[in-house]
Amino acid sequence: MSTLTMEEMEGRLSAHRELMIDMLAAMIGGQAQIDQFLKKLRDDLTYKDHEEDPGVLPDGGFAIENAAARELRTILEAAGARAAAEPR
Repeated sequence: MSTLTMEEMEGRLSAHRELMIDMLAAMIGGQAQIDQFLKKLRDDLTYKDHEEDPGVLPDGGFAIENAAARELRTILEAAGARAAAEPR
């Protein structure tokens, strides 16, 4: 098991918190809000891992944002795989 940095832990926790808040708000708001929520998730996944300058080490704030984006991508990919595997 690898040790996570404080930035990585903060980013991952932040991603879970924001995802839960957005998900609950969408559920309360109805279908239009759910559609907006799903669009926002897809849009958020376009955040990349500092590919524009791979030789530069990210600062703490960027590392947190990067960890959050990576965690959201991981969650959405797992959810998509589960949805595709479940019979309809």
